[in-house]
Amino acid sequence: MLLTPTDQPRMHREFELDLESRYRSGFVTLGILLLVFGTLEVVRFAVWDLPALLDGRGWTWPVFMRLSVYAVSLGLILYVLVMRRRHLVNREQVLAAATLILTTVAGLILVSRLFIKRQFPVDFELYAIWGAVDLAALHLLASVSMPWTPRESLAPLFLPLVGWSICVLVPETPSLDMTSRAVMIILSPLLLLPGATMALVLSRRHRERFEHAALGREVEAMGGQLSRARIVHDAMFPSPCDDGHVRFDYVYHPIQEIGGDYVHYYCCRASHRVYVTLLDVAGHGLAAALTVNRLFGELERIRAENPDAEPSDVMELLNRYINLTMSGHDLYATGMCLMLDPGSGRLTWVSAGHPPSMLRRTDGSLVDLPATTVLLGALPFAEFETNQQTITLHPGDVVIAYTDGAFEARNRAGRQFGLRNLRETAQFTPPPRDWTRFIATAVSKHHGGNADDDVLIATLTLRGLRVDVPRRSTVAIAAPASEDVATA
Repeated sequence: MLLTPTDQPRMHREFELDLESRYRSGFVTLGILLLVFGTLEVVRFAVWDLPALLDGRGWTWPVFMRLSVYAVSLGLILYVLVMRRRHLVNREQVLAAATLILTTVAGLILVSRLFIKRQFPVDFELYAIWGAVDLAALHLLASVSMPWTPRESLAPLFLPLVGWSICVLVPETPSLDMTSRAVMIILSPLLLLPGATMALVLSRRHRERFEHAALGREVEAMGGQLSRARIVHDAMFPSPCDDGHVRFDYVYHPIQEIGGDYVHYYCCRASHRVYVTLLDVAGHGLAAALTVNRLFGELERIRAENPDAEPSDVMELLNRYINLTMSGHDLYATGMCLMLDPGSGRLTWVSAGHPPSMLRRTDGSLVDLPATTVLLGALPFAEFETNQQTITLHPGDVVIAYTDGAFEARNRAGRQFGLRNLRETAQFTPPPRDWTRFIATAVSKHHGGNADDDVLIATLTLRGLRVDVPRRSTVAIAAPASEDVATA
């Protein structure tokens, strides 16, 4: 899922808030771990080191110094955790408190090591090594607890590391020459490498997990929004209708929750004429569905203002609307408008760049209803000519209209269903009771659930002529028997 420019700052803010929360919890974890390890160190010192330091010497300054380090360190940690933790609100304050604790504890440990070294000068290398181990362990412990970056993790241990280097460099001991000390100081930054590496790994892992979780929430929220949008979108679609004279039915399978195909049904109460309009907006998904919503509103307006508007009128107004409001954004649509008079069986249509619908006669023969003009929105109102056509239906005839997703559906081998297979399906004998689902099933079996375009199939069947419909003098004369299609 790609984030829009609007989503990215919002996700960054959410990440920073989550990071601040992790800093506060990580600081508490660090404090507790320092208390635990500090307590264990006190026990270890009392059991192992203290008897050796007191052996024949009594209570000397190194002993008092070491005990003072433990007391001050544990007291500082307790003070910050208990008294100051509630005042640590943002990330900077938590970092400052963590830096204070780590710098102080590390400094006190080094000072105690220095005093012990003065008490036992022959063990200088041992205590220098243990001082380095103390810094590395403290840094690694902090990096495991705190969700900071490698750069942030280095700041608390910088001054203690400088102090350790001075302790190694300045005193004169016969066991280490100046070259060995210089090598130790040069390599001393490597002491912080394990902790910095741990901080880098954990910070990256946290960011990846956060982004994954955030994207999951976005997808879930989008799914919920699309589900609600699907309910609104589906509400625009008509219900199948059968009044005994004319039967209207359709099947719609969008490849996403909502799509860019649409069918509109209208029956004029005064004339009983039936109007069916198919639209196929360029594109798929949410953008196409939003365009369909606008065209639905325009169709409703047209029918409310002119219930008897013929296909030529409807397509002219739709073309004008799309040309004025959508063509500037490269949004166009193909469409077909059908008008069936159940009293005469006369079918009138205009097709704007739409795939040719098929009229299936009762004898199984097919008559194409080809496009009569260009797609909607391509030309301004003054240049758009509908070239409205008419044809006569007989009881039992059915008009099959569809969008391009029906014949462009591909199977796993990449072969399209094609117009030829669509025509052969429409000529199936004996005819099925439900043409829409019969054709939709054939298309679905072909693509095997891997459709790459919306599929809309609609049928309009003349079941019987209506004898109580008043004839209007303006109705076009029926086509001659020798010609099936005539221009209105």
